[in-house]
Amino acid sequence: MSIYQRLVTLPSHYTNRSLRQQLKDWRIPRKWQHFLRIEKSVLVNGHYEPMNVLLHSGDQLSLSFKDIDATNQDYALDPVSRLTVLFENPDLIVADKPAGIKMHPNFAGENSTLMNAAESFLAAAGQHAWMVHRLDQATSGAVLIAKNPLVVPLLNRQLATKLLHREYLAVVPATRRLPDHGFFTGAIGQDPNDIRKRMVDEKNGQAANTEFTVLHRHSHFQLLLIKLHTGRTHQIRVHLAHAGLPIIGDPLYADEDNAGDGMLLHGWRLTWETPLGFGQQTVTTPIPVRFNPFLPPTMLDRQ
Repeated sequence: MSIYQRLVTLPSHYTNRSLRQQLKDWRIPRKWQHFLRIEKSVLVNGHYEPMNVLLHSGDQLSLSFKDIDATNQDYALDPVSRLTVLFENPDLIVADKPAGIKMHPNFAGENSTLMNAAESFLAAAGQHAWMVHRLDQATSGAVLIAKNPLVVPLLNRQLATKLLHREYLAVVPATRRLPDHGFFTGAIGQDPNDIRKRMVDEKNGQAANTEFTVLHRHSHFQLLLIKLHTGRTHQIRVHLAHAGLPIIGDPLYADEDNAGDGMLLHGWRLTWETPLGFGQQTVTTPIPVRFNPFLPPTMLDRQ
């Protein structure tokens, strides 16, 4: 069983709280908190303290996690694929996924996916890749990948509690004018006529919430900033198609008139809280060139 150790010094702006509350604030699973306590694997300034001890700025916490399942996700090495890394720290990387590349293998030995490339990138340092969230094959953009199993549940809890923010750019037709800002909230379920697709299904579907802001209007298209508040399969694509505005180039939900040259959906920005740390981190990806005809001059100038 692998042991993962962390040494954290509480920052100068730290607001005093109990050790128990700090572990909760880091979204450490209850099971892990239990073992930290009974095995005395969390120390304050080198000493074991009760969970109700009050922490102060400058205190040093030492945490030793011994009950982490370190079973590797089995991704074959792919020395041919190249990974574009936008951000890296000891716990994670943010990769820029190209459109058309699968996110992960679907069967043993499958290769040439983003996670195969991530595994190969990290293998040089003796590390492995753990998937935290997904992008559809036709979608490009930022993907957060963990480098150890310790931070996977911490990041998953950020997803569940809407602290890991995912923002997308999407281009849709101008056949229906959207308000400047709004939400799509239709529940999403399986399309009974096509196993590849999802649909709005208020009776049997799962709750879904997609926020949009119109960034640019043209007589033929609208450029949207999308924020996901839930993570259903094909959520953005389904909500926009259901509104009569399928994403241009969507191979599943757009008709031939809106086929375009690749789907105009891009994971533009990720924001998350530092696992077992303090503060937020934001990474913004370059906008692919296929979006250039749909960007306002102000956004083109930043490219």
